[in-house]
Amino acid sequence: MINSIYHLTGQNTSRLLNVSLVPSSLTFISEHETSGGCYSANHRQDGDILIGTHNGIQLLSRDGNELSEYSTSEKIVSGVIETPQNVFILHREGDISKVEMCLVGDMTKRQQLLQFDRTGDIAAVMAVSDRYVVVKNPDTKQLIIYDFITKQTETIHPDVYPLGLHFLPDGHLLGVGGCKLIKYKVENGKLTTVWTCDDVTEGYSVCADSSGLIYVFADNIKTCYFISPMGKNLL
Repeated sequence: MINSIYHLTGQNTSRLLNVSLVPSSLTFISEHETSGGCYSANHRQDGDILIGTHNGIQLLSRDGNELSEYSTSEKIVSGVIETPQNVFILHREGDISKVEMCLVGDMTKRQQLLQFDRTGDIAAVMAVSDRYVVVKNPDTKQLIIYDFITKQTETIHPDVYPLGLHFLPDGHLLGVGGCKLIKYKVENGKLTTVWTCDDVTEGYSVCADSSGLIYVFADNIKTCYFISPMGKNLL
């Protein structure tokens, strides 16, 4: 399976770069200008890409040839994730960030799952599993965990503050930050470390493919790390 990454730059003339990702190289596919500064990109079930931007949500076709408007009813969308039945949207309204859930194909009926106060300008980040929504609050350096079963929200201070979050299909949570990639078990509003991969310098974003290979993207040094499912750095 070939994954895609999207390198997003600029506030006024934001460009979406679509490149194929394999363990040995990056291959440029296409480039698109989005309607506003870009914050997130996540695959839909059909292979299309949902793009969270400053001006709403856009949709990139799976072949990378067409970029279109998906929703403009929310602004500053720093996270948009589709599951088989629902779409989860993390966006900001003034001094509040909130996570809302709606049905796939119907953006009009929404349920708010959580919200939190904001004081800074750094974008919040979200990860979603079958059981939990986890959001990082960049102002307080806390993680907010919402449980779909109990409908309860827990707030924790992790030992290593993650800049990027991603849920694996098995329900484990990946967090990257502090030059570490950590795999966590999430249970009863708490995190338990499964393994830690060190020397992930300036890692800030993380994802994984269907085979379990993990990709960590570094910020200023423009590096992509390839991590095995057991937490071994393959570079």
